Amino acid sequence: MSMVSFGKDIAPLFNQFRASMMWRLDLTDYEQVKANADMVLTQIQGGMPPPPYPPLTTAQVAMFQAWINQGFPK
Repeated sequence: MSMVSFGKDIAPLFNQFRASMMWRLDLTDYEQVKANADMVLTQIQGGMPPPPYPPLTTAQVAMFQAWINQGFPK
């Protein structure tokens, strides 16, 4: 997988849910997502976000994992 960046790839994944987020952190904030990346990954692997939204796709979850593996590029 090519380089994944927070601004280009990760924040847009979560921005669509921003108005109704029930997370305890701002998933469009780089520092908060980086600091809680393992927890976020666990949640999205488990089918988050909750209905009525569809869960993130396997490719989207893999992209988040790649972002972690690549050292959290901004």
